[in-house]
Amino acid sequence: MTTLTIRIDETLKGKAFKQAEKLGIPLTLIVKNALRNFVASGKVVIGEPETIKVTPSIQKKMDKIGDLLSKK
Repeated sequence: MTTLTIRIDETLKGKAFKQAEKLGIPLTLIVKNALRNFVASGKVVIGEPETIKVTPSIQKKMDKIGDLLSKK
């Protein structure tokens, strides 16, 4: 086991600590998990995921794709 020292804004650390506390887990677990995900995927996600609104025309296309896939 080793220690990792990082510099982050105190406000960010406080908010992250409170969020982890709400989940009943230590902040260290959050950081370890983020590092594991990075090593496993080689990807970093920054920001919120994009929300896609499913319009009737998009739903029709999705249904058509579903029908094609279910026939195989």
